[in-house]
Amino acid sequence: MTLITALVLFGLLTLIMLGVEIFFTYATQGFGYGFSANRGPVERSPLALRIQRAYQNQIEATAYGVPVLAAAVVAGLQGTGPEMAALIFVAGRTAFAVLYYSGVTFIRVPAFLMGTLSTFYIAYALLTSGMV
Repeated sequence: MTLITALVLFGLLTLIMLGVEIFFTYATQGFGYGFSANRGPVERSPLALRIQRAYQNQIEATAYGVPVLAAAVVAGLQGTGPEMAALIFVAGRTAFAVLYYSGVTFIRVPAFLMGTLSTFYIAYALLTSGMV
């Protein structure tokens, strides 16, 4: 997977997760909830909280994932190592989201590490390539 493809797929995953959060909220709170200016605090189900937290974690992953991938794209970093790391990044973030939604706590940690450590590898490859 190219680094540009990884950026696009990561963005698509983020949009899907946002959509899941919005549509789940509409399904449980009613469609008018999104248009009400005077919404009060709402009791959220355990699933709603997991959906919210998974999306929040995805946004936090954007803070380190997108700059590393974008820098690698701009620098023209290529090779099987960085491209495999980009694939692992997207796969790890996808697995993390699915596992977070399902409530499986002990398996989502390796998925999180897959996503995070792969960005470290891309950053390392970028710094040692001499392109920066």
